[in-house]
Amino acid sequence: MTSAGLDIGFVMLHTSPLDVPGTKDAGGMNVVVKAQAEALARAGHRVRIFTRRSSEEPAERVGLAPNLEVVHLAAGPARLLAKGDHEGVVAEFAEALAAEIARDPAQLLHAEHWFSGIAALPAAESAGIPLVVSFHSIAADEDSPLGDGERPESPGRRAGERLIAQAADLVIAVSEAERLTILDRLGGDPARVCVVPLGVDTKLFRPCETRECDERRDWFAHGGRPEVLVVGRLHPLKGFDLAIEAVAAIPSERRPVLRIVGSPPPDGDDYVEGLHDAIARHRMITTVAFEGALRRGELAKRFQESTLVLVPSHSETFGLVALEAAATGVPVVARNAGGLREAVVDGETGILVSGDDPAAWAAAIERLLQDPELAERMGAAARQHALAMSWEASAACLEDAYRAVLTQRMAPA
Repeated sequence: MTSAGLDIGFVMLHTSPLDVPGTKDAGGMNVVVKAQAEALARAGHRVRIFTRRSSEEPAERVGLAPNLEVVHLAAGPARLLAKGDHEGVVAEFAEALAAEIARDPAQLLHAEHWFSGIAALPAAESAGIPLVVSFHSIAADEDSPLGDGERPESPGRRAGERLIAQAADLVIAVSEAERLTILDRLGGDPARVCVVPLGVDTKLFRPCETRECDERRDWFAHGGRPEVLVVGRLHPLKGFDLAIEAVAAIPSERRPVLRIVGSPPPDGDDYVEGLHDAIARHRMITTVAFEGALRRGELAKRFQESTLVLVPSHSETFGLVALEAAATGVPVVARNAGGLREAVVDGETGILVSGDDPAAWAAAIERLLQDPELAERMGAAARQHALAMSWEASAACLEDAYRAVLTQRMAPA
């Protein structure tokens, strides 16, 4: 990245990069945007992340690093909203964004999620600058396999996603699976949809070192149970209920500890209550731990302490949790769907499982628990897989995409 720096505006209407992943509606998207923005800023670009003010606490502008700041725009009440309710504040956010860009121009806007895309479209048009869009998740039809566990979020989502996919100058997908979904489901133009691979912080997410590994071995030598980790927002789409049923299907004398990391979105209390009911029904209260949302360093330590990581999500455009587990040298048992097929190399870095049969998931878990050499071999391969992916490389791909769009805008019609 040696060319003159760009002035980039990321747009995140419904969630903030300041939120801890696993809280509110913060998840993998927050991690991706913050990591890419930080890498772009380190490379000399000016980056602003525009988000909705959801409380009175943060300042209007919060500096995260040199060349990088978060800008809070007023749209709707300054409080947390359920995700689906954000459609009602899109128009107000769009006006605030357009005014901010008119006052302090950017060279392009990169909208994250369809709410942001709808808001950023008129702002980009009025400023005469390109609009780049990333979806992170795409609404599924009711009869689609990706619809399992996915609740309708707001009435305009499907139409909004199709509009953005066809109106944006460029759509960024995080996997080949997502690119195909954008083309097939949203009618995107193949010439305006490209894949920018994600990255992972392999210094933060790393295998245990000698002393840490010794402590883990001592734990097992003194009868400690292996630990299975599942991470994400406590939402039906993420499949925490399946994780509980899968571990419950393992005989109690061999059953691992299940650690659940994350907290519910604003409208998720009923689902969490159902998870607690299932744990009580299976008499697993002493072998299941709800850890809440963890900051990145704490999460990295939890990965190190785990024997394997479960990713039973019904739909993932890529599966960042799977990549972070891989970087830690921990094998993954994940759903054979979407971008998880690219995040996990089946039989080499982990195991992919099809369907929702708890017995099938339990068998995959037991296969790794009962064969430590296999788990260690897969973990080592997973680490090598992750080392090939960095946020700097991801940001470099983004910069190339941005420059191509800007060049195309300047070309004569």
